[in-house]
Amino acid sequence: MNLRQHQKETIEIIDGIIGGSPVTDIVIHATPGSGKSTIPIIAGKLITAGLADKIAWISPRMSLQDQAERNFLDPRFRQLFHHNLTIRTATNDHNPCRGLNGFVSTYQALAVDQFKTVLRDFERYRYILVLDEFHHLEEDGEWTEPIKELYRAAKHRVLMTGTLQRGDEKKVAFLNYVQMGDKFVACPMGGCPVSTHDFISYTRSDALADQAILPLEFHFADGLAKWRKESGKEIEAKLSTSRADANQALWTALNTEYAQELLLSGVSHWQDMRRYYNPQGSLLVVAASIKTAQEYTEILKRQGLHAEIATSDDTQGAVRNINALKAGKIKILVTVAMAYEGLDVPSISHIICLTNVRSQPWIEQMVARAVRIDPAAGPYESQRGYIFAPADKMFVELAQKIEQDQTEAVAKASKEKEQAFAQTELFGGESGPRIKITPLSSRLLHGQQVPFEYHNLDTGEPIRTQREIERELREEIDGKVKAFCRTYNVKIVELNHKIKEKFGKARDRMTVEELKAVEGYLKGNYAVPGKSEVAGRWV
Repeated sequence: MNLRQHQKETIEIIDGIIGGSPVTDIVIHATPGSGKSTIPIIAGKLITAGLADKIAWISPRMSLQDQAERNFLDPRFRQLFHHNLTIRTATNDHNPCRGLNGFVSTYQALAVDQFKTVLRDFERYRYILVLDEFHHLEEDGEWTEPIKELYRAAKHRVLMTGTLQRGDEKKVAFLNYVQMGDKFVACPMGGCPVSTHDFISYTRSDALADQAILPLEFHFADGLAKWRKESGKEIEAKLSTSRADANQALWTALNTEYAQELLLSGVSHWQDMRRYYNPQGSLLVVAASIKTAQEYTEILKRQGLHAEIATSDDTQGAVRNINALKAGKIKILVTVAMAYEGLDVPSISHIICLTNVRSQPWIEQMVARAVRIDPAAGPYESQRGYIFAPADKMFVELAQKIEQDQTEAVAKASKEKEQAFAQTELFGGESGPRIKITPLSSRLLHGQQVPFEYHNLDTGEPIRTQREIERELREEIDGKVKAFCRTYNVKIVELNHKIKEKFGKARDRMTVEELKAVEGYLKGNYAVPGKSEVAGRWV
């Protein structure tokens, strides 16, 4: 595994801090999919060097916590960066690290940390604060103030993002802005004391030159949509040419027959690619709403395909299905928004975009789920990310900006690959119609992995996260307590109280070692006898 330029620059800055540099803040703008998730591991060198005590990695989504925790356990990264640090998932816990080197939490969790438990820990220890995709923090947003408190308390700070823009065009927290004409543009180093701040930029062009990400191949499908306005007037327009009514045309298409046709068209291409080129390739479908995501999932299942869903109405189920996609247990995942940003699944070769969001940062993040290199899919030159999307003017223009970064060599390789597949014609908004309309109909206009589990390199056994180990130990203890109480007719609350008194804390606040001690204590003192043994009386 070769280091990318932004990783090398981060190592140089961290080594400089260890050598006496006064830099305290690093801002990293790296194109989505280029490997930002290794940056916290690199920053952890400050702990090894004795310049920090712990690391706090804050992400925008719960689904990314498990991914962050596993990155620190990934044997590839442990070898590449020569580290042995471990972090755990925490949600405003007392003692969030539990004897480890750090924790990962979310912006949402910290926003409701009324007792400031995390801030208290920041005041006790020298923390490295890592803000992941920090563009989610609006300058004066509700999530921002608690983060600002942590920012001020942290010893070192790393802010990283795939975009310096917000979809709503509001200012991003912690960035400086300069006025250019009638707009304010993010300027990460503007007004900062250069001696204490450093900035790293790693563009899509840089990543393609490094062969750190895959080029994208866009398949656009035009459609004819028909809808009725509030006035009763019926309108019919093509997606590719509709201008004044572009948003209504797109909304109609995504809520009528066109969406299903585009879905099945993308699925057909994905199946062909799996059959002839990449049997391990997986598919991500991004829907406009939870309702349509559920509908697409059912459509796919009726086609005999194993598709699962990941939406915010079932966070635990979503995380479970995301992990199943990573492990290769499922090949199709349908989502709305929660799985698109930061989702690190190299096997994703296809994305079907059935969403009406048309902000550049959002689109860039979404399509970047297909740019990760899959070691199981053959040489780099043979891999592509395939994007299926409506041919509305805004998406096509955004795609053209992305394609401008792709080199002549990439374009040539793409043309060679076209020989095996007929291409859908390329044609050249906002997030939803601002006026009420009634979608009537639409139609598509035609003619216009290796399992992702980390394994111990010595034993070959799957590596469990700290959260998984803690949960398993608590379940084991709970089972032993219930078995003993059931056998001896003892109230569970009594034995639990006795355990808490002996060890001085509740089990949900214990470290792994403390939980193991409880398990050993129960095994030695409250074991359940076998059937041949005579049960005594508990005293």
